[in-house]
Amino acid sequence: MKKFIYTLIILIMPLSAWSQTKVAMLISGHGNQGDINLSYDLEELAQSYLVLVNNDILVDIVSPEGGSVNVHNKKDNLLYIQDFKKLALDSLKQTISAKEALKNGYDAVMIIGGDGAMFDLPFHHDTQVLLKQFVDKNKPIAAVCHGPAALVDIKLEDGSYFVSNRRVNSFTRIEDNAFKKDKLSKYPFVVQTKLEARGAIFESNSPMLPYVAVDDKLITAQNPMSVAKATEALILALNKSLKPRELFKDEATLQLVSMARAEGDYIIDIALAREKQKYDMQYLAMYGFYAYQLAETKEDKLTELRIMEQVSKHFSHPNYSLALIQAYLDQDFILKAKALKQLLLRHSPDFKLPENIQKL
Repeated sequence: MKKFIYTLIILIMPLSAWSQTKVAMLISGHGNQGDINLSYDLEELAQSYLVLVNNDILVDIVSPEGGSVNVHNKKDNLLYIQDFKKLALDSLKQTISAKEALKNGYDAVMIIGGDGAMFDLPFHHDTQVLLKQFVDKNKPIAAVCHGPAALVDIKLEDGSYFVSNRRVNSFTRIEDNAFKKDKLSKYPFVVQTKLEARGAIFESNSPMLPYVAVDDKLITAQNPMSVAKATEALILALNKSLKPRELFKDEATLQLVSMARAEGDYIIDIALAREKQKYDMQYLAMYGFYAYQLAETKEDKLTELRIMEQVSKHFSHPNYSLALIQAYLDQDFILKAKALKQLLLRHSPDFKLPENIQKL
Protein backbone atom coordinates (compact mmCIF):
# COMPACT_ATOMS: atom_id res chain seq x y z
CA MET A 1 0.00 0.00 0.00
CA LYS A 2 2.79 2.44 0.88
CA LYS A 3 4.45 1.71 -2.45
CA PHE A 4 1.17 2.43 -4.26
CA ILE A 5 0.72 5.78 -2.45
CA TYR A 6 4.33 6.76 -3.18
CA THR A 7 3.86 5.94 -6.89
CA LEU A 8 0.62 7.94 -6.95
CA ILE A 9 2.37 10.97 -5.43
CA ILE A 10 5.06 10.76 -8.09
CA LEU A 11 2.46 10.62 -10.87
CA ILE A 12 0.36 13.56 -9.69
CA MET A 13 3.20 15.82 -8.55
CA PRO A 14 3.89 18.63 -11.07
CA LEU A 15 6.98 18.13 -13.22
CA SER A 16 8.33 21.47 -11.98
CA ALA A 17 8.58 20.08 -8.46
CA TRP A 18 11.02 17.44 -9.70
CA SER A 19 12.97 19.57 -12.13
CA GLN A 20 13.30 22.83 -10.15
CA THR A 21 16.84 24.14 -9.97
CA LYS A 22 18.50 23.90 -6.57
CA VAL A 23 21.50 25.92 -5.38
CA ALA A 24 23.70 25.43 -2.33
CA MET A 25 24.58 28.70 -0.61
CA LEU A 26 27.84 28.11 1.23
CA ILE A 27 28.58 30.32 4.24
CA SER A 28 31.27 30.33 6.89
CA GLY A 29 30.53 28.84 10.29
CA HIS A 30 33.69 30.31 11.81
CA GLY A 31 31.73 32.82 13.90
CA ASN A 32 30.57 29.88 16.02
CA GLN A 33 34.17 29.24 17.09
CA GLY A 34 34.33 32.19 19.48
CA ASP A 35 34.75 35.40 17.46
CA ILE A 36 31.37 36.33 16.01
CA ASN A 37 33.04 39.22 14.15
CA LEU A 38 34.79 36.67 11.92
CA SER A 39 31.70 35.29 10.27
CA TYR A 40 29.76 35.21 7.01
CA ASP A 41 28.40 38.46 5.58
CA LEU A 42 24.66 38.58 6.29
CA GLU A 43 23.97 41.34 3.75
CA GLU A 44 25.65 39.35 0.97
CA LEU A 45 23.73 36.23 1.95
CA ALA A 46 20.42 38.09 2.10
CA GLN A 47 20.75 39.78 -1.28
CA SER A 48 21.88 36.63 -3.04
CA TYR A 49 19.19 34.50 -1.39
CA LEU A 50 16.42 36.92 -2.35
CA VAL A 51 17.58 37.11 -5.97
CA LEU A 52 17.66 33.32 -6.24
CA VAL A 53 14.26 32.83 -4.61
CA ASN A 54 12.76 35.60 -6.76
CA ASN A 55 13.86 33.54 -9.77
CA ASP A 56 12.11 30.41 -8.49
CA ILE A 57 15.31 28.64 -7.47
CA LEU A 58 15.34 26.35 -4.44
CA VAL A 59 18.04 27.23 -1.92
CA ASP A 60 19.79 25.35 0.88
CA ILE A 61 22.09 27.22 3.23
CA VAL A 62 25.21 25.14 3.86
CA SER A 63 27.98 25.69 6.42
CA PRO A 64 31.03 23.47 7.00
CA GLU A 65 29.74 21.74 10.14
CA GLY A 66 26.05 22.51 9.71
CA GLY A 67 23.67 23.47 12.50
CA SER A 68 22.94 26.92 13.86
CA VAL A 69 25.05 29.94 12.86
CA ASN A 70 25.22 33.39 14.41
CA VAL A 71 22.87 36.01 12.96
CA HIS A 72 23.67 39.67 13.61
CA ASN A 73 21.00 42.38 13.85
CA LYS A 74 23.12 45.40 12.89
CA LYS A 75 21.21 46.02 9.65
CA ASP A 76 17.70 45.05 10.72
CA ASN A 77 16.45 48.46 9.57
CA LEU A 78 17.06 47.45 5.94
CA LEU A 79 13.93 46.15 4.23
CA TYR A 80 15.78 43.41 2.37
CA ILE A 81 17.26 42.09 5.63
CA GLN A 82 13.75 41.99 7.08
CA ASP A 83 12.47 40.15 4.00
CA PHE A 84 15.33 37.67 4.17
CA LYS A 85 14.86 36.93 7.85
CA LYS A 86 11.15 36.26 7.34
CA LEU A 87 12.06 33.61 4.76
CA ALA A 88 15.33 32.13 5.98
CA LEU A 89 15.84 32.63 9.71
CA ASP A 90 14.87 29.03 10.42
CA SER A 91 17.39 27.84 7.81
CA LEU A 92 20.15 29.69 9.65
CA LYS A 93 19.22 27.82 12.82
CA GLN A 94 19.75 24.49 11.06
CA THR A 95 22.18 24.92 8.18
CA ILE A 96 23.11 21.81 6.21
CA SER A 97 26.62 20.45 6.77
CA ALA A 98 29.04 20.20 3.86
CA LYS A 99 29.15 16.43 4.39
CA GLU A 100 25.38 16.16 4.09
CA ALA A 101 25.33 18.52 1.09
CA LEU A 102 27.56 16.08 -0.80
CA LYS A 103 24.54 13.80 -1.23
CA ASN A 104 22.07 16.43 -2.41
CA GLY A 105 22.93 16.86 -6.09
CA TYR A 106 22.84 20.66 -6.31
CA ASP A 107 22.89 22.36 -9.70
CA ALA A 108 25.26 25.14 -8.58
CA VAL A 109 26.96 26.64 -5.56
CA MET A 110 27.06 30.25 -4.36
CA ILE A 111 29.93 30.99 -1.94
CA ILE A 112 29.20 33.94 0.34
CA GLY A 113 31.98 36.15 1.68
CA GLY A 114 32.65 37.79 4.99
CA ASP A 115 35.80 37.54 7.13
CA GLY A 116 34.92 34.04 8.30
CA ALA A 117 35.25 32.68 4.77
CA MET A 118 39.01 33.14 5.09
CA PHE A 119 39.24 30.82 8.09
CA ASP A 120 37.14 27.72 7.50
CA LEU A 121 36.05 27.41 3.87
CA PRO A 122 39.58 26.89 2.43
CA PHE A 123 40.61 24.37 5.13
CA HIS A 124 37.53 22.34 6.05
CA HIS A 125 37.84 18.89 4.47
CA ASP A 126 34.19 18.20 3.61
CA THR A 127 33.73 21.75 2.30
CA GLN A 128 36.67 21.30 -0.04
CA VAL A 129 35.35 17.92 -1.17
CA LEU A 130 31.96 19.51 -1.87
CA LEU A 131 33.48 22.29 -3.96
CA LYS A 132 35.69 19.81 -5.82
CA GLN A 133 32.50 17.97 -6.74
CA PHE A 134 31.16 21.07 -8.49
CA VAL A 135 34.49 21.54 -10.26
CA ASP A 136 34.67 17.92 -11.45
CA LYS A 137 31.10 18.01 -12.76
CA ASN A 138 31.62 21.41 -14.43
CA LYS A 139 28.68 22.94 -12.57
CA PRO A 140 28.38 26.73 -12.08
CA ILE A 141 30.31 28.18 -9.14
CA ALA A 142 29.88 31.76 -7.91
CA ALA A 143 32.00 33.29 -5.14
CA VAL A 144 31.75 36.84 -3.84
CA CYS A 145 33.97 39.21 -1.85
CA HIS A 146 36.17 36.93 0.35
CA GLY A 147 34.29 33.85 -0.86
CA PRO A 148 36.87 33.03 -3.60
CA ALA A 149 39.26 32.11 -0.74
CA ALA A 150 37.40 28.79 -0.67
CA LEU A 151 38.68 27.97 -4.16
CA VAL A 152 42.39 28.71 -3.90
CA ASP A 153 43.55 25.15 -3.10
CA ILE A 154 41.20 23.17 -5.32
CA LYS A 155 42.99 21.29 -8.08
CA LEU A 156 41.96 19.66 -11.34
CA GLU A 157 42.67 16.04 -12.20
CA ASP A 158 45.97 17.03 -13.88
CA GLY A 159 47.19 18.61 -10.63
CA SER A 160 46.83 22.23 -11.75
CA TYR A 161 44.93 24.75 -9.66
CA PHE A 162 41.30 25.30 -10.63
CA VAL A 163 41.74 29.10 -10.69
CA SER A 164 44.95 29.00 -12.75
CA ASN A 165 44.67 30.97 -15.99
CA ARG A 166 41.07 31.89 -15.18
CA ARG A 167 39.72 35.43 -15.01
CA VAL A 168 38.84 35.97 -11.37
CA ASN A 169 37.93 38.71 -8.97
CA SER A 170 37.59 39.09 -5.19
CA PHE A 171 37.86 41.66 -2.44
CA THR A 172 41.06 43.42 -3.46
CA ARG A 173 44.31 44.02 -1.58
CA ILE A 174 43.54 47.73 -1.53
CA GLU A 175 40.11 47.09 0.00
CA ASP A 176 41.56 44.66 2.55
CA ASN A 177 44.21 47.20 3.60
CA ALA A 178 41.66 50.00 3.77
CA PHE A 179 38.73 48.29 5.48
CA LYS A 180 40.12 45.18 7.20
CA LYS A 181 43.16 46.58 9.01
CA ASP A 182 41.95 45.31 12.39
CA LYS A 183 41.51 41.76 11.04
CA LEU A 184 44.10 41.47 8.30
CA SER A 185 46.85 40.27 10.63
CA LYS A 186 44.59 37.35 11.62
CA TYR A 187 43.92 36.27 8.04
CA PRO A 188 45.74 33.10 6.92
CA PHE A 189 46.37 34.83 3.58
CA VAL A 190 45.23 37.78 1.45
CA VAL A 191 42.74 36.46 -1.06
CA GLN A 192 43.91 38.50 -4.08
CA THR A 193 47.54 37.63 -3.41
CA LYS A 194 46.77 33.93 -3.07
CA LEU A 195 44.66 33.87 -6.25
CA GLU A 196 47.48 35.51 -8.17
CA ALA A 197 50.00 33.07 -6.69
CA ARG A 198 47.79 30.23 -7.98
CA GLY A 199 48.07 31.64 -11.50
CA ALA A 200 44.70 33.38 -11.69
CA ILE A 201 44.22 36.35 -14.02
CA PHE A 202 43.00 38.89 -11.49
CA GLU A 203 40.56 41.61 -12.60
CA SER A 204 39.01 44.36 -10.51
CA ASN A 205 37.33 47.72 -10.37
CA SER A 206 38.31 50.67 -8.19
CA PRO A 207 37.80 50.15 -4.44
CA MET A 208 34.16 49.86 -3.30
CA LEU A 209 32.83 49.75 -6.86
CA PRO A 210 31.07 46.69 -8.30
CA TYR A 211 32.80 44.19 -10.57
CA VAL A 212 31.90 40.68 -11.67
CA ALA A 213 34.33 38.42 -13.53
CA VAL A 214 32.86 35.56 -15.54
CA ASP A 215 35.06 32.78 -16.91
CA ASP A 216 32.88 30.02 -18.34
CA LYS A 217 30.98 28.67 -15.31
CA LEU A 218 33.17 30.39 -12.70
CA ILE A 219 31.72 33.68 -11.47
CA THR A 220 33.58 35.84 -8.97
CA ALA A 221 32.68 39.26 -7.59
CA GLN A 222 34.66 41.98 -5.88
CA ASN A 223 32.62 43.23 -2.94
CA PRO A 224 29.13 43.41 -1.42
CA MET A 225 28.02 45.83 -4.13
CA SER A 226 28.62 43.11 -6.74
CA VAL A 227 26.70 40.30 -5.05
CA ALA A 228 23.26 40.65 -6.64
CA LYS A 229 24.68 40.85 -10.16
CA ALA A 230 26.98 37.88 -9.51
CA THR A 231 23.90 35.95 -8.42
CA GLU A 232 22.15 36.89 -11.64
CA ALA A 233 25.22 35.77 -13.59
CA LEU A 234 24.94 32.41 -11.79
CA ILE A 235 21.29 32.14 -12.80
CA LEU A 236 22.23 32.78 -16.43
CA ALA A 237 24.95 30.12 -16.14
CA LEU A 238 22.14 27.73 -15.17
CA ASN A 239 20.46 28.56 -18.49
CA LYS A 240 17.54 30.27 -16.80
CA SER A 241 15.98 33.60 -17.69
CA LEU A 242 16.03 36.49 -15.22
CA LYS A 243 12.99 38.07 -13.65
CA PRO A 244 12.95 41.88 -13.33
CA ARG A 245 13.86 43.32 -9.96
CA GLU A 246 14.50 46.65 -8.28
CA LEU A 247 18.14 47.16 -7.36
CA PHE A 248 19.03 47.10 -3.68
CA LYS A 249 19.75 50.65 -2.49
CA ASP A 250 23.43 50.10 -1.71
CA GLU A 251 23.88 48.27 -5.02
CA ALA A 252 22.16 51.08 -6.95
CA THR A 253 24.21 53.74 -5.18
CA LEU A 254 27.63 52.33 -6.02
CA GLN A 255 26.47 51.49 -9.55
CA LEU A 256 25.60 55.16 -9.88
CA VAL A 257 29.09 56.14 -8.74
CA SER A 258 30.62 53.71 -11.24
CA MET A 259 28.59 55.33 -14.01
CA ALA A 260 29.58 58.80 -12.82
CA ARG A 261 33.28 57.91 -12.98
CA ALA A 262 32.86 56.67 -16.55
CA GLU A 263 30.31 59.11 -17.96
CA GLY A 264 30.73 62.28 -15.91
CA ASP A 265 30.01 63.30 -12.35
CA TYR A 266 26.85 65.21 -13.41
CA ILE A 267 25.17 61.76 -13.62
CA ILE A 268 24.82 61.91 -9.82
CA ASP A 269 22.83 65.16 -9.95
CA ILE A 270 20.52 63.79 -12.64
CA ALA A 271 19.86 60.50 -10.83
CA LEU A 272 19.14 62.14 -7.47
CA ALA A 273 16.89 64.73 -9.09
CA ARG A 274 14.85 61.97 -10.71
CA GLU A 275 14.58 59.28 -8.03
CA LYS A 276 16.54 60.13 -4.90
CA GLN A 277 14.63 57.50 -2.90
CA LYS A 278 16.37 54.73 -4.87
CA TYR A 279 19.77 55.62 -3.45
CA ASP A 280 21.44 55.44 -0.06
CA MET A 281 23.02 58.77 0.84
CA GLN A 282 25.16 57.21 3.58
CA TYR A 283 26.77 54.86 1.05
CA LEU A 284 27.25 57.73 -1.38
CA ALA A 285 28.98 59.77 1.31
CA MET A 286 31.08 56.78 2.40
CA TYR A 287 32.34 56.41 -1.14
CA GLY A 288 33.17 60.10 -1.39
CA PHE A 289 34.91 60.05 1.99
CA TYR A 290 37.24 57.12 1.24
CA ALA A 291 37.70 57.01 -2.53
CA TYR A 292 40.02 60.01 -2.84
CA GLN A 293 42.29 58.63 -0.12
CA LEU A 294 42.48 55.25 -1.87
CA ALA A 295 43.07 56.58 -5.38
CA GLU A 296 46.61 55.79 -6.56
CA THR A 297 47.18 57.99 -9.61
CA LYS A 298 46.93 61.74 -10.19
CA GLU A 299 44.17 61.18 -12.75
CA ASP A 300 42.15 58.96 -10.42
CA LYS A 301 42.51 61.45 -7.56
CA LEU A 302 41.10 64.24 -9.71
CA THR A 303 38.21 62.00 -10.78
CA GLU A 304 37.43 61.11 -7.17
CA LEU A 305 37.69 64.75 -6.15
CA ARG A 306 35.00 65.66 -8.69
CA ILE A 307 32.82 62.87 -7.29
CA MET A 308 33.41 64.21 -3.77
CA GLU A 309 32.29 67.66 -4.87
CA GLN A 310 29.11 66.29 -6.43
CA VAL A 311 28.28 64.28 -3.32
CA SER A 312 28.81 67.35 -1.12
CA LYS A 313 25.83 69.00 -2.84
CA HIS A 314 23.55 66.29 -1.49
CA PHE A 315 25.18 65.30 1.81
CA SER A 316 26.33 67.57 4.60
CA HIS A 317 28.52 66.57 7.53
CA PRO A 318 31.53 68.35 9.09
CA ASN A 319 33.82 65.34 8.68
CA TYR A 320 32.92 65.04 5.02
CA SER A 321 33.61 68.75 4.48
CA LEU A 322 36.94 68.33 6.27
CA ALA A 323 37.90 65.44 3.99
CA LEU A 324 37.04 67.56 0.96
CA ILE A 325 39.13 70.48 2.28
CA GLN A 326 42.09 68.17 2.76
CA ALA A 327 41.67 66.84 -0.78
CA TYR A 328 41.64 70.42 -2.10
CA LEU A 329 44.85 71.16 -0.24
CA ASP A 330 46.43 67.98 -1.58
CA GLN A 331 45.72 69.28 -5.10
CA ASP A 332 46.80 72.86 -4.22
CA PHE A 333 43.28 74.19 -4.74
CA ILE A 334 43.83 76.73 -1.97
CA LEU A 335 40.96 79.09 -2.80
CA LYS A 336 38.44 76.23 -2.83
CA ALA A 337 39.81 74.97 0.48
CA LYS A 338 39.50 78.40 2.10
CA ALA A 339 35.96 78.90 0.84
CA LEU A 340 34.81 75.52 2.11
CA LYS A 341 36.52 76.12 5.47
CA GLN A 342 34.51 79.34 5.94
CA LEU A 343 31.29 77.58 4.98
CA LEU A 344 32.05 74.73 7.40
CA LEU A 345 32.67 77.13 10.31
CA ARG A 346 29.53 79.07 9.48
CA HIS A 347 27.40 75.93 9.77
CA SER A 348 29.41 74.19 12.51
CA PRO A 349 31.19 76.91 14.52
CA ASP A 350 32.26 74.52 17.29
CA PHE A 351 33.82 71.97 14.95
CA LYS A 352 37.51 71.49 15.77
CA LEU A 353 39.72 71.85 12.72
CA PRO A 354 43.24 70.40 12.38
CA GLU A 355 46.01 72.92 12.87
CA ASN A 356 47.02 73.05 9.19
CA ILE A 357 43.46 73.97 8.19
CA GLN A 358 43.02 76.48 11.00
CA LYS A 359 45.93 78.44 9.45
CA LEU A 360 44.29 78.71 6.04
